[in-house]
Amino acid sequence: MVGKTLKSGELSESSIQKTVMQWANVHPLLRGFIIHIPNEGKRTSRYGKSLKDLGMRPGVADLFIAMPRHGFCGAWIELKSKNGVLSDAQKAFIRDMLDQHYFTKICRSIEDAIDTINWYCFKV
Repeated sequence: MVGKTLKSGELSESSIQKTVMQWANVHPLLRGFIIHIPNEGKRTSRYGKSLKDLGMRPGVADLFIAMPRHGFCGAWIELKSKNGVLSDAQKAFIRDMLDQHYFTKICRSIEDAIDTINWYCFKV
């Protein structure tokens, strides 16, 4: 899958994520344990307030792996394009998850994300 590219010619974050999830969904052990929390997108202020009241937090990483491995409680993976920049809210979220002993990783390519998931889920 090629997917959407940016002006720079690099794959977009959404293209990286879609490809990674297509890969993950063919693995029975991973299917259902890698979760995307839909936290992106533009919203009206009223809908945004409603989501915030329901517990939405800015900066939450793109993927959560609901499996304890390597002494961690679970894993959070933030997907970025090659030159994508973390927001302050994303930096704070990653710090908070590290403090709670979750594995976190910023992945900037399909290969990096798949290698990270393979290591986290399958390496002993």
